[in-house]
Parts: sequence; C-alpha cells; structure tokens
Amino acid sequence: IATFIIVKYLRYPKTHYIDKKREKRITQSITIITIILVLPSVYFAYNLLQEKKYTSKVNQFVQQELSNKGYTVIYEKLEMNSNPKKLELAFLSKKFSDKEVESLQRVMESFGITNTNLVIHQDSLDLKSSILSEIDRRTAAVSEKDLTIRALNNELAKYQLASPQLDRDIAVLFPELNSYSIGVQQHYAKADSVARIVAFIYATKTPLPLAQHEKLQQWLQNHFPKDSVAIISQ
Repeated sequence: IATFIIVKYLRYPKTHYIDKKREKRITQSITIITIILVLPSVYFAYNLLQEKKYTSKVNQFVQQELSNKGYTVIYEKLEMNSNPKKLELAFLSKKFSDKEVESLQRVMESFGITNTNLVIHQDSLDLKSSILSEIDRRTAAVSEKDLTIRALNNELAKYQLASPQLDRDIAVLFPELNSYSIGVQQHYAKADSVARIVAFIYATKTPLPLAQHEKLQQWLQNHFPKDSVAIISQ
C-alpha cells in the first residue's frame, strides 16, 4: 500500500496496455486489493478511537460529578464488552437513593455516555463480593505468572553449575588447573532414553597425574551424585 501511494505521489509514468480491457481489469484488481487491505485497519483504528473517547468521557463524569464533590470512589469497574455497557462504582461513605442514582444516570448521558447502566454498590456484602471477585481474578493472573517464572528459574538452575564456592574448592583441591568450564549436557543413548551428564572441561600446563585425575573424577561425582560426570582435558 505504501509503495502504491508513493508511486502515485511521485507521479511515475503509468504503463499502458494495448489491451484496454486487460488494463481496466488490472486497475480494478489493484483498487479492490487496496480497499480490502485498508478497510480492516480503518475499522480497528475507528473502534480504538471511539473506545478512548468513551473512556475519557467516563473518567470525566466520575471526576466532575463525584470525586470533585467529595465522594471518595473506592471501587470502579467499566465493562465495555457487554450490551448495554456497565459502569460499577462504590464509595467510601456516601449512600445514594434510587432517585439520586437515576439523576446520575441522566447526567451521565449528558456527558455523551450512552447505552451504559450505572450500578452503585452500596450493600457491604455486595461490595465485598465484587471487590473480592476482582482481587481473586488479579491474584490468579499474578499467581499464574509467578508459577511460570518459578518453573523457568528452576529449569535454568539445573544448568547453572558454576558458583563462587565451587571455584574456591577447585582452587584449593586442584591447584594444577589453569581454567575449567562446567555444564550440563543431554546424552541420547536411545530414541526414548535421555541421560543428564555433567561435563567438566579443564586445562593444565602439564598433563594431570592419574591419581589427581581420579581424585577429580571422584570429587565431582560426590559433588553431583545424581548425575554422570564426564571429564575432558583440553
């Protein structure tokens, strides 16, 4: 679409076909495709604009007609997907009569907030139920995220073997090692069999004596008792 608009704007020479009917069909096809691509974007942009305007009107109504008059709003919920829409409110101490609620409904319509029911929670049990329901919904969403993060952290911890304490122990027990790297590898022995192996790769100036190599093997095996250990010398 952008290319089409730029070409039109720069007024590149139009290609003319000898067959005028074919040229007309191509022009019509391009026009139809452009309309099909543009219409959804225009539709969603229009709906988004209307939603923002509606939300702004609701906020203006609550601020001017309620908050600015000293009524402390402790609960506010706007349902825009229902028909009619619904604005739920609850206040710290103010109690509204049925006539006052009807009056607020009319005032709300004067703000351009149409097709919307105003619901004011005044019964403590009703209010408590609504608030607890909202809290439960948000808590469930947070809990689900926490569980996902915890699971990812646990999975990541399985592959993070190096630690400051491990560095200190190796430096004391095996001073011959100049450097090392350690990590977890998945070893596929069979199609349906996967083994977890701790791979320890080290470098020394001179070959490590057999006794030290066996000591390192045993020490690592004791350190990671649930896994197989593979030692590789560079």
